[in-house]
Amino acid sequence: MKSIVAGYRHTGIITNDMTRSINFYRDILGLEVIQDFEDSSQYINNITGLNKASVHFVKLKSNDGTVLEILEYPTHKTKPHSLSIINVGVCHIALKVYSAEDAYEHLVKNGVKVLSKPIISSEGIAKVFFCLDPDNVRVEMVEMINI
Repeated sequence: MKSIVAGYRHTGIITNDMTRSINFYRDILGLEVIQDFEDSSQYINNITGLNKASVHFVKLKSNDGTVLEILEYPTHKTKPHSLSIINVGVCHIALKVYSAEDAYEHLVKNGVKVLSKPIISSEGIAKVFFCLDPDNVRVEMVEMINI
């Protein structure tokens, strides 16, 4: 079967506090804001299946051009939940870093909760650790090695 997928576009993360999320993804991780806008149009209500929704979008770009989209629904607040790493569905994102050790030290220095120190992956191709964003989304930091 021929794939209907042309490529990977972006990952969206819902937040209840855009300011904290921007501080984490832009100010601490260093991603570049490429769009910041609000939408309460019929289009956004149609594609989300919501009623009278307003959405604040911030799109951020990494050095390789990949995009991360942070969304806040001020009209439809929900409580954050913490997913187990083994729950079905999306429960973490992975970001490539230049140096896992440097990234780890930078995050710790900035008060980010990290779940472990960087360690070599079981297949020996990466140095990896996880941290949590302000909404407790697991963010895997990956330094590729031996490639």
